[in-house]
Amino acid sequence: MLPMLGLSLSTPTLAQDDAMEVIEVKGHLEAKNASTNLDAAPSAIDISQLLKTLPGAAVNSNGPLTGIAQYRGLYGDRVSTKVNGLSVSGAGPNAMDTPLSYASLILTESVDMSRGIAPVSSGTDTIGGSIRVIESQARFQEDSGLVRGQYQDNGQRSYIGGKANLANQDHALLVYVDLMQGTDNPETGDGREISPGDYDKFVAGGQYRFALDETGDESIALNYQHLETLDAGTPALPMDINYIRTDRIKLEGQHDLSSWLMDWNLAYSDARHGMDNYSLRFKPDLKPHRYNTADSTALSGGIDFEKDAWFIGAEFQLDDHNSVITDFTKPMFKVDNFNNVTDESYSAFVEWQQDIDQWHWQIGARLKHYRTDADEVSHAMAANSAAIRMLMERFNNADRSQAQTGFDFVINGQYQVSPQLSTVIGFARKQAAASYQQRYLWVPMQSTGGMADGRTYVGKMDLDLETAYQLELGLNYQANQLTLTPRVFFHQIDDYVQGVQATDPAVIMAATMMGDPFPLMFENTDARLFGMDIQASYLISQQWHLDMLASYTTGERTDVDDHLYRIAPPNIVMGVNYQNNAWFARLEGVAVKGQNKVSQASREQATAGYGLIHVSAGYDTQNWQIKAGIDNLLDREYQDHMGAYNRVMMSDLAPGERMSGLGLSAWLSGEYRF
Repeated sequence: MLPMLGLSLSTPTLAQDDAMEVIEVKGHLEAKNASTNLDAAPSAIDISQLLKTLPGAAVNSNGPLTGIAQYRGLYGDRVSTKVNGLSVSGAGPNAMDTPLSYASLILTESVDMSRGIAPVSSGTDTIGGSIRVIESQARFQEDSGLVRGQYQDNGQRSYIGGKANLANQDHALLVYVDLMQGTDNPETGDGREISPGDYDKFVAGGQYRFALDETGDESIALNYQHLETLDAGTPALPMDINYIRTDRIKLEGQHDLSSWLMDWNLAYSDARHGMDNYSLRFKPDLKPHRYNTADSTALSGGIDFEKDAWFIGAEFQLDDHNSVITDFTKPMFKVDNFNNVTDESYSAFVEWQQDIDQWHWQIGARLKHYRTDADEVSHAMAANSAAIRMLMERFNNADRSQAQTGFDFVINGQYQVSPQLSTVIGFARKQAAASYQQRYLWVPMQSTGGMADGRTYVGKMDLDLETAYQLELGLNYQANQLTLTPRVFFHQIDDYVQGVQATDPAVIMAATMMGDPFPLMFENTDARLFGMDIQASYLISQQWHLDMLASYTTGERTDVDDHLYRIAPPNIVMGVNYQNNAWFARLEGVAVKGQNKVSQASREQATAGYGLIHVSAGYDTQNWQIKAGIDNLLDREYQDHMGAYNRVMMSDLAPGERMSGLGLSAWLSGEYRF
């Protein structure tokens, strides 16, 4: 079921003897958080799909397991995404292993989003907002467990997961496992197959926690996770996933130091990734075999202190990326896509919040320093291509090290007009660094962090920091049965990093050899985003309630007459919910407007509007729950603007055609709690 859309967007399943379960949002973001969980999208196979149930959020979907977070028109590295308190560094140069793909389904308790202007405490780079996946933690003096399973007929998608907590007063152990599989190509509303749609994913890990005091409030914990994905399709990208293998370890602690609450963590991850253009999809005889082997390592850490109105902290993130392209039919062929690219950030913040008369103020600042570098590259075709040789030598002879310092400043205020009504105002000046792909993509390719626009790009090493000036205004109204929270926003972004038409003859010549005579180059431009989002709910009776979620975003270049790429179309979701003791049901309508404000620079195609109907029902007791439903009940054929374009030849969808959404999909899920 979708949430009751109040100030904190929790999405509980109602228990047999409860009128409503409320998930309390703790910490400095309480008044601004929106929150959701798996009950909001029970048929989801990827955590990213939960974002569709949050105001202003959307998902750039490049495959069944490859969802990129978007918030109010900004996506990718611009959105701070943390899983279990950590920023995730994936191995894939095209974001096949997105940050949200590292979240465990069975472990996820909620997905929290800073609605509006994210506070500086929520992450280093929050120019596009802040999303946090809250996962289960090992709990003292509790023995419990959960087993959950799901099956969806469209695509033969199945999932089973389990977790168990074993503990006494001083020791706690949490172990978990997720198994996900798709064994068939899903179908669109008119019966066409979306291929490749297979996937096989395994996630397992655990946490051990040791109490440092009798209450358990002070503790130290060790976390470990192993993730393995095999043969997963990404039809909107030029390659599919052959494998992803990642190991993550995290050491963390919580302490009370003279009434200051201290939290710290130190983490390391090692990700390996292989992808190709021939294992899962048709490859024409004249098209060369391409295999990309990528890896990344990340070392990160943070510490923060909280007391009364003050919240201070510091963080660092040290990432290293490699990507090599080969052809097994030509042993001498090798291209350094990215060679020992280092991407580092160091930051510190201070935040203060206080009630003053009828105002609640939150003011914060963050100072951050970025350092990037890359080793020399090589290309097997440099000896035979003057253009590639020129680009290679230019890159290798350049000063590739970059160092930049940024500063964020945020003011968020809430004025209590009456017990039922408050007004919201926010202002921020934020900066963000370019991604390593935008800096160090030295030869025209499509390794662009999952843009999926079908264009080839080259990077620019000395890109300036993006600087955003953000404004938000809104209302919170809650009286009797009605809850209403509209927001309007405006962002002016100077030095916005965007692909522009390349003019370098060597770049154009090299790209033409690869089939794209009109390559793009990452460059600093200027942009503006504005729009609104609203959430509302109305309690008709003890058994019936209505909810609504609506979003509208416009993104445009201000240096030229053009729109930004891949902006979510205006959309509205309305739900009718029924609850009677252990029984519950939901009827949901989704209306999406056509998107004709598209990027000319990216040759983006417009999409038509559409409407969908989803139904679900279930039965929930203290120990077990069963749910069933049908998504796209009318089996509508539609094009998903956030799904980009089909890149697979000899499939039911034509190459370059907009990706279609799934047709009628029946699903069944159940869980047992002990």
